[in-house]
Amino acid sequence: MTEKSDLRYYILFANYEHALALRQILLADGIPNRLAPAPRAIQEDLSCGVSLLIEPEFMDDARRCIEEHHAAYHRIASLKGQLHSHRDRYC
Repeated sequence: MTEKSDLRYYILFANYEHALALRQILLADGIPNRLAPAPRAIQEDLSCGVSLLIEPEFMDDARRCIEEHHAAYHRIASLKGQLHSHRDRYC
């Protein structure tokens, strides 16, 4: 049995309007994503602090969609272990 990877892909943006626009494009193409704060480890001066979180199995489709629609974004970064079940609990 294989373990689920804790690798996550974050798409960073210069402003939140680009994030919202790409989110809608990805959803229209059936690519799951969610808005998330950009982790401090990958945030840069240009980053607005908002990111789109993409699971690894959908990253190739997301890249293809971004290229096809010429969507604006700053960069794509990957990180391991950013979600902690004992710490990150939401209602």
